[in-house]
Amino acid sequence: MRRMRSLWPLMTLVTMLLLAGACSAPVDSGPQAIRAASIPEDLRSGSTSPTTATTAPTGESEEVTIYFIGSDLRLSPVKRLVTPPVTVEKVLQKLFAGPTTAEQVSGLRTAISYDTRVLSAPIEARIALVDVSKSFAFGPVDDRIRAYAQVVFTAVDVSGVTGVLFSVNGHRQEAPDGDGSNQSAPLGRGSYTVYTPR
Repeated sequence: MRRMRSLWPLMTLVTMLLLAGACSAPVDSGPQAIRAASIPEDLRSGSTSPTTATTAPTGESEEVTIYFIGSDLRLSPVKRLVTPPVTVEKVLQKLFAGPTTAEQVSGLRTAISYDTRVLSAPIEARIALVDVSKSFAFGPVDDRIRAYAQVVFTAVDVSGVTGVLFSVNGHRQEAPDGDGSNQSAPLGRGSYTVYTPR
């Protein structure tokens, strides 16, 4: 009886190996011909069920230009991507986000405060009406003028825009032109020729 108990694990292993061998699929030495009669009708006729090709959204973006301040104190254009359709509001949101770390290392900066939001920027008669959450220009007088120049150059780079008016929380504001004079009329590139990129 003791001998039977010691053989039991061995007998179990042999039984398992025999069963595994009986269940294994046969192995062919190479490709085999299939009789036409054993092929299903829909495959023999060449017709297959229709398949629908699906494509994932490509996230296509459009390249736009925004303007920061270069080491020469003039405006410097950089590229950003926005999702179509391009609007002044979307482009200005990229501007108000500020330069990247790499751009800062290369000497670019902004005079636009980081805690200001673009509320809206509709276009009426080719003039962008830029409404912001608070006054966005900071620093010395020249930098405050450059901040407005950054917004104007960025906005008029959008197709169909020739000038910019400003408001804060819906209240119209005068804005300084290149020589520091406050203007209530729309401002364009010509208002800031001293800061035009070289």
